[in-house]
Amino acid sequence: MRQIKEEVLEQNIRNILKTNRLMLVVKDNAYGFGIHRIVPLAKRLRVKDFAVKSIEEGKLVKSLFNEANVLVLGKVKQKDIADLKRYNLIPTINDYDDYIAFKENKIPCHLAIDTGMNRFGMKSGYLALINDSIVHAIYTHCYNNQNRHKIKFMERLAKDYLKPIHIGGSIAYNQTKEMLRVGKMVYENALYFYGQIVNIKHLKKGETLGYDGLYQAPQDVIIGVCNIGYSDGLHLFYHGNVQIRNKYYSVVGRCCMDHCFILIDEIVQIEDEVEFFGKNISEDQFIEYNSMTKYEMFLQINQQGITN
Repeated sequence: MRQIKEEVLEQNIRNILKTNRLMLVVKDNAYGFGIHRIVPLAKRLRVKDFAVKSIEEGKLVKSLFNEANVLVLGKVKQKDIADLKRYNLIPTINDYDDYIAFKENKIPCHLAIDTGMNRFGMKSGYLALINDSIVHAIYTHCYNNQNRHKIKFMERLAKDYLKPIHIGGSIAYNQTKEMLRVGKMVYENALYFYGQIVNIKHLKKGETLGYDGLYQAPQDVIIGVCNIGYSDGLHLFYHGNVQIRNKYYSVVGRCCMDHCFILIDEIVQIEDEVEFFGKNISEDQFIEYNSMTKYEMFLQINQQGITN
């Protein structure tokens, strides 16, 4: 089960707005948090700028907040030009062909500059385009900790060409006063991931547990079967700590699709709540045990059964 803590989302946004304007990244259904949930919340906090991956996501944002400025980060196909105009979406110039297409159709856009990530954006030739009237802003993405010179470079472009800029990547926070284009730092610590004990088994010393019998009881033990498995976002061999009744317990053995096994004691009962992260266990602890990044965690934690 996954619970979203909207008060944390709100506070994260407020913290950014204390120092920077915010373009909130809501690609991939707002990192799994739900565009329908995130856009109205951000609107209440007077955030007006959003970044999406696709035309379809942009249309959804516009349906929730028609006055929003919505930037499409990915490549736009020729067949999507009509929708760009109809929904007043802002495309990205990622290469010269994009520039020609948007110029011919008189579509306002933002110019992406590749400062080394080699994913999207122009690596050269962009200086000749910045002054064009269709270019309403320029931007880049900070992809590692060596980003100070990239930020300074973009700030000089803004000053020299009198164009607005925005900087992507949460690691740019506290390094510029320009608009930040971020997602992760808005969504951090806003999840509570938990399950429930659905069965209790008593194993004798030497008995095995789970597929392939990879866990063998070193002594007589009690095992709690929890209704969270690898289909819900756990690594197949997740061996982190969980909390039940304010005590920490270890996950053992190999996870099943829908279940995992927890080494418990006599105080744990069927239907007890099992916290994987949230109130007492941090997201960082969970992802360390689960061999994933925070981005993966946001997207892989099961989307079923979301509660408020």
